Amino acid sequence: MEGIGANSNAGTDRESTLFWIHAPRAVAVEAARLIGAVALAPLLLPEHLKIEREIVIEEIRSYADDPSEQASTALDRALFGDHAFGREIAGTIPEIRRLKHGPVHAFHAREYRPQRTALAIAGDLSAAEANAIARAALAAAPRSSVQRAALPSRGAVKPRGRGEDGIVAKVRDGEQAQFSVGLPTLRREDPDAPALEMLATILGDGSASRLFLEVREERGLVYDIGASAIDYKDAGALVISGGADPGRVTEALQLVTEALRRLAREAPSAAEIERARAYLAGRLERAADDPRGLAEWHASQRVLRRVPQELGELLAEIERVRPADLLRVARNLVRGGSLRVGLSAPRSTLAAVRRTVRRGDLDPSAVRPPSRRSARL
Repeated sequence: MEGIGANSNAGTDRESTLFWIHAPRAVAVEAARLIGAVALAPLLLPEHLKIEREIVIEEIRSYADDPSEQASTALDRALFGDHAFGREIAGTIPEIRRLKHGPVHAFHAREYRPQRTALAIAGDLSAAEANAIARAALAAAPRSSVQRAALPSRGAVKPRGRGEDGIVAKVRDGEQAQFSVGLPTLRREDPDAPALEMLATILGDGSASRLFLEVREERGLVYDIGASAIDYKDAGALVISGGADPGRVTEALQLVTEALRRLAREAPSAAEIERARAYLAGRLERAADDPRGLAEWHASQRVLRRVPQELGELLAEIERVRPADLLRVARNLVRGGSLRVGLSAPRSTLAAVRRTVRRGDLDPSAVRPPSRRSARL
């Protein structure tokens, strides 16, 4: 691939695997042939698996040494327990060591089929050129198997979190503790998903968001803090993550909780709503200017959604969100009770967070008057 001037990679999420290649237009057909063969007809030889096993083990070790990854993985466990959403995508080192060639080969043959695959092409191309690229990408697959398959429906996933008091922690000494907290929320194609995305933006996406201004700029508790809505076909969560001095984590989490309470008390201001709309629209439009981002968008839409969307349709949905929608979604969100907490922190921080949870201070559904200090959130 590099020999023809292309750049490529692949990544696995909980519901999909993405293979991509970014190539000069003059070699696009050859690039498509290569990435199609990698995705649909890889060699998967036993000697390859032996080498790759050690690479994946090193990848898992790198996650284990990253406090923010530890906190994120702990929150998945706190939210979803033993369900697949609650487990690390890469698995554990013992699991990887036990993997044999036969099951890996059989898994690929069962799951990585053209019927379950979406191909997206983006660039300055004619229809004829795009068709040639598509034919090259699918050349490795038997012609009879190239067809669209319907996504199965399994119903909603009911989060069954693990951990004492909704807390899962990796105990680790250090000068900074990492936290990741969340609440269960909407599945991907819920009609209120655009409103939830706007709430996450207002709350903690960008340097003009409420949490960034209050927790970082005014209090100096964190270097960075962010909120995002993660969505799966049958489940979802609102997640807020950051890092703080171990002795001040509970203060940061109480500010997060009060920010959620305020979202459920009163609709955001017109200025906040317009900023969120512009921020989300700008992000989508920037993605549309990047061939790789645009291709990823369209491929994901066709693999992960029952009804694929165009960018313009999503922008129109965001434009239709009204203050009453935001207030309704926020109130439904906080009914989930106390925050689920993922921590990578010293034992003393874990004990302090547990005390805070037992007092109800991390329960956004509790109706409490805001303190003078938190009223600005």
